[in-house]
Amino acid sequence: MELVTEALRLRTVTDGDIEEVARMWAFEKGTIPLEEAQAAINYMQNNHAQNTAGHIVHLCFAVFEKNGGAIIGWCGLDGTTEGKLHIFYLLDAGYRNRGYATQCAVRLLAYAFDEAHVPFVNGGCDKDNLASRKVLEKASMALCGYEENGDPLFIMDCEIYGKVKMPNARGGR
Repeated sequence: MELVTEALRLRTVTDGDIEEVARMWAFEKGTIPLEEAQAAINYMQNNHAQNTAGHIVHLCFAVFEKNGGAIIGWCGLDGTTEGKLHIFYLLDAGYRNRGYATQCAVRLLAYAFDEAHVPFVNGGCDKDNLASRKVLEKASMALCGYEENGDPLFIMDCEIYGKVKMPNARGGR
């Protein structure tokens, strides 16, 4: 599966991506062995097979620049917490502050509501992570409260999405 934005390709990984997965799966800690990379690919593929219309177990995309072959980060939707569907995005430090995380978030929300037909998506971040908070705000997610420690919580549902649908969510298509 592949989703496209203005500058990015978000793609599920295959066995052919094993070396890139090994390099980037835990990129903030370093390269993992190929056996672990294969286990990560199998884990993602197994989760993807469980996704159905209206219900996402877990959907993880490798993030690529549109004309690039190297993974620059990860994003997706995680429904493994009972009753919640969380949006996530993490980019290699060299690719931050380019609007890429916002493009990921906007495209993931468009997929969630227009194609997967989920009822809502949750978001959140550390209270000190202002960049991540700005991404959720730019993606038009609504602030809906705070954790006890002050971390902000966001949500988007079908009603909010219908009011704020962004024209470039599909990469200008």
